[in-house]
Amino acid sequence: MSKFEKLNVAIRDKKGTSSARRIRLKDQIPAILYHSGLDALSLSVDKKELYKALKTGQVIFEVKIKDENQFVLVKDVQYHPVNDNIMHVDFQKVKEDEKISLEVPLRIEGEAEGVKAGGILVQIVSTITVQCKPTTVPEALIIDVTNLELNSSLSVKDIELAADVEIMTDEDLAVVSVQEPKEEVVEEVLEDEELLEDEELLEGEEGEEGEEGEEGTESVDGKEDSSKDKKEETKDGKDQKPKEDKQK
Repeated sequence: MSKFEKLNVAIRDKKGTSSARRIRLKDQIPAILYHSGLDALSLSVDKKELYKALKTGQVIFEVKIKDENQFVLVKDVQYHPVNDNIMHVDFQKVKEDEKISLEVPLRIEGEAEGVKAGGILVQIVSTITVQCKPTTVPEALIIDVTNLELNSSLSVKDIELAADVEIMTDEDLAVVSVQEPKEEVVEEVLEDEELLEDEELLEGEEGEEGEEGEEGTESVDGKEDSSKDKKEETKDGKDQKPKEDKQK
């Protein structure tokens, strides 16, 4: 493992929200150091150094407290909900000769055979829990997917391990797989369904137009017949009246 990043820390005498606010104004970040069997120690950390150290991906750093160099593990980082600035850090003191449990990133290497065949690589797990000494903590665990075929997966037991590192995660847990692309199939099914719906809609519209046309013809014929009958009745009535008058 690469050399530990060093952090400049100072012991904080005052606690509380107002004290933490004043510390942040001085480009310092409030922190607390936990150690089993001892009271927690309030600290402040240089802001620039902390951001730089965290960007390395390491989780264990070297600090100097009361003229003593110590290793500390980053247990928790609290961020501002709006601007994502670091607001507080929790450290856990660790010893060089004692094993600790922590999560380590899982990194994929190689181009899978299944991807070359048109499959999609899916990383199921991003971190793995390991147990090791602080001086042997790996920056990442490596898994080679070169021989991974389509519709196949690799599990925790296929991860390459560094010396003195023990994996605590279930060895049968699948961490990466190559799957067949399913989006295209779904799109084709949707397109077929849309075509069927369009055809049914067109057929329905044509049927409605035909029925409306027939009904319109019948109504027109009905009007024409009724008007003819009325004319004939009117004509007959006119012819009958003069005859009646003549008889009178």
